[in-house]
Amino acid sequence: MADNLKRNILGTNRLVWQGWGMTAPAADIAYLLGGIALVALGATPLSILVGFLIYLTILNTSYRFSSKYVSAGSDFTYVGKSIGGFMATFEGWNLLFGTIFAYAGFGMLGLAGFFGIFDSKILTGGLWIPIVLALNVITFIILYKGIRFSTNYQIITGIAEFIILIAGGIGLVILAGKNNTLAVFSPFIASGGIIGFAHSLTLSVVTFIGLSIALTAISEEAHIPKKTVPKSLLISSIIIGVTIVFLSYAMTVAWGPSRMLSFGNSVDNGLVLFRELSPIMFGLLFIFTVNSFMGNNISMGTSMTRIFYAFSRDNIIFPGIFSRTDKNGTPVYTTIFILAISVFLCMVFGIYFGPIDGGYVLLFADAFFSFLIRSISSSSLIISTFKAGKINKKTLTGYLIAPVISIVALIAVLASNFFPLPAYPYNFASVLGIVIIVVVLAITLITWIKRPDTVKNAGSTTVEETPADAVD
Repeated sequence: MADNLKRNILGTNRLVWQGWGMTAPAADIAYLLGGIALVALGATPLSILVGFLIYLTILNTSYRFSSKYVSAGSDFTYVGKSIGGFMATFEGWNLLFGTIFAYAGFGMLGLAGFFGIFDSKILTGGLWIPIVLALNVITFIILYKGIRFSTNYQIITGIAEFIILIAGGIGLVILAGKNNTLAVFSPFIASGGIIGFAHSLTLSVVTFIGLSIALTAISEEAHIPKKTVPKSLLISSIIIGVTIVFLSYAMTVAWGPSRMLSFGNSVDNGLVLFRELSPIMFGLLFIFTVNSFMGNNISMGTSMTRIFYAFSRDNIIFPGIFSRTDKNGTPVYTTIFILAISVFLCMVFGIYFGPIDGGYVLLFADAFFSFLIRSISSSSLIISTFKAGKINKKTLTGYLIAPVISIVALIAVLASNFFPLPAYPYNFASVLGIVIIVVVLAITLITWIKRPDTVKNAGSTTVEETPADAVD
């Protein structure tokens, strides 16, 4: 075994569709859109749009940092290089919980719950358990075979999914006829008005938020990463944003803006609508929704293996053996760890809450980690720019205004999860997220006291670009 990731093997095309796989638009439509609609109601398209705009301010931070630093550690390294190892260690622990919760909650339990449209016994009779186990094993095998293999899969299936979703969306807009309206872009029609609308933004932002680490975590393996990664972030975000915002509008007007509560309560809302278009579109959406969940598993799993590899390399959280790679350039021990912890979380939350609610609880809790991670990263961008004395008219928007907007927006969305506290089981997710963050802070403090030199150097490792010919 080696100790390094393979270099210079990923071009723009692979990065763009790896980002698509992480965001998983078809799976978002099947899983997250219903949850958003339960609160946003007819304002679901606006919630998605605002969530995307908030995400763009978050993307700005990753865009700026990725043009400066090349590291599998992603935000862990960005924070370490900007404001030091203590905050990088804290950031790392939050990345650990955030990515694991998202991985188990969305791609695993979410897909198992989606299969429940065939028979409710899958959800209530325990049949979801072998499905979850199979999904974890299949994803493990794909991750083990290496990133070139997995990105080939993402390119082929991602392009096909994009075409099907856009074609279906156009068909739904035509089908909606007189239901087409701009009224869906008013926050006042959400359940609970503005407060309820703000609460819906939690899942709307989560819909997009994983994109940045999907690309920055594999930057060490990219061709000319300081150029390729930022460019791919922009291309991916545009393709994904347009697709999901458009689909949310098309599905809202096709279902009926005043009937969106029933949309949220339907386990197969997207399939119901695509069935209205044609049996072929129905079949294609089903196939590519399943594939979309798997694409998320692969992309998220890939990012996690690289980020955990970076933790191990800097002697934080994981032992040194987790930075060992095999002939495929795969961090094998991190991949095995992800398989084990994902199965554990799926079983615990799936059995206790049921696979659907269990997945939502994990995702709501993940929102706390994800929002904190991005807030710390954006703060790091601001602080490091001030420390370097580079705040001027040219850098004002990208290095100060956009990061401040992202921090304020994320804090406001998080606050909506406490004032008022949402209903069970989402209130449990809110409390769980905060409790873990407090525990993580305590662990960081203890580590700093016991191993100050290790903490000081956390998030400090970057790699230099290697000149090479362009890759596909």
